[in-house]
Amino acid sequence: MFQTAMLTEGCRLHVLPTRKFKTVTCKVFIQHQLGSEATETALVPQIIARGSRRLPTMQHIASHLADLYGARFGAGVLKLGEYQLIDYYFEIADGSYLGQNGEKLLRQGMDALAELITQPRVEGSGFYKPFVEQEVSNLRNQIRSIIDNKRSYALKRFIEIMFEGEPFAIYKYGRLEGLDTVSDSELLTHYRSLLAQNPIEIFVVGNIDHGALHRQWQNAIGELRNGFRPLSIDARSHTPKELKTVVEQEQLRQGILFLGYRVPITYSSPDYYKLLVYSGVLGGFPHAKLFRNVREKASLAYYVFARVDGNKGFLMINAGIPPSRYNEALEIILQEVDALDAGSVTSWELEQTKRGLVNSFLTMEDSAISIIDRGIVEATQDVRRKAEDVIEAIKAVTVEDLVEIGEQLQLDTIYFLQGEEGENAFQGGMD
Repeated sequence: MFQTAMLTEGCRLHVLPTRKFKTVTCKVFIQHQLGSEATETALVPQIIARGSRRLPTMQHIASHLADLYGARFGAGVLKLGEYQLIDYYFEIADGSYLGQNGEKLLRQGMDALAELITQPRVEGSGFYKPFVEQEVSNLRNQIRSIIDNKRSYALKRFIEIMFEGEPFAIYKYGRLEGLDTVSDSELLTHYRSLLAQNPIEIFVVGNIDHGALHRQWQNAIGELRNGFRPLSIDARSHTPKELKTVVEQEQLRQGILFLGYRVPITYSSPDYYKLLVYSGVLGGFPHAKLFRNVREKASLAYYVFARVDGNKGFLMINAGIPPSRYNEALEIILQEVDALDAGSVTSWELEQTKRGLVNSFLTMEDSAISIIDRGIVEATQDVRRKAEDVIEAIKAVTVEDLVEIGEQLQLDTIYFLQGEEGENAFQGGMD
């Protein structure tokens, strides 16, 4: 488990010392709540990655990273429940494998990362204007181009419809209209406000010294902080008033179907792993009910799966189907959900699902990034779980537990992106 220490109020350092990896991986997350500033927040990391005060261009950054034995740096934005997070990534070689002073190389690397994050390239009272203009254009193109990836577009529309009126409905990159009023000075003010007052979580995994890292990041972040602004997130599960069924049409060769179920269970809930097993039995693996019965036996889907969003608290079923067989596919999917809710689960299905989930979890332990990604979920959900406790919770799930989970699921939204079937729309079968 991570060793956690408070750097300043609202800013924590999470360290996992280990010699398991030949690199040291660091991620810095700056949290904000999804809302009217989503577009501005999404722009920030793209601008930060363009250059800093001392490394004013991407070429300068690349050259400096090369000097640090090919260190890697990246910046982006992600969405966890109703949190929007700026996500900085940094990976550097463990110096002890290079015949170098490991602590010195790591210190140089963390200095570079802290500088990139806290000392951006500015011009007057704002970010460097050409960077802002270019990244506004890039983000506008990125938001517009989602229509070209029909599965991503359908997922975005499904989320917008199911969670209409809730912050979770907001796209992680914000809205196009938010780009029309962006200014370099207001954007810099927004970023400095995030650095000064919003929650910051810093994760480091590798062959490291906790004390040295604590001092280094405390010096880098401490002087920027000015109070603490806790985020106000409404994590309550909303009860659907009525079933929403929406059908839209685009030019694509297959239909894309989503079913969304509300459930009052999130990652921090004691029943979370029961829900995870439920989802796995339903549609998480090749042996799952949906895959075997909807895709393989009935030949009604190109793909079909179920997954849980533990940050928000809902279960989603997604299938790619022939547009003309929407009613048939929907009927059999609902039948499989009803069968699971009634406890129609074989011991083989249950044990195979548990084994698959445990193996997936153990595989995650072999990746520093996966370990950190689980850590930030735990940080936002305010829960800590040991690996052995997770495995035990999965193994302990019974058929009766799955029935109890089924009783809590409420179908909220059915969304279908209708494709246009042509003469050769399904050439090549369902593979």
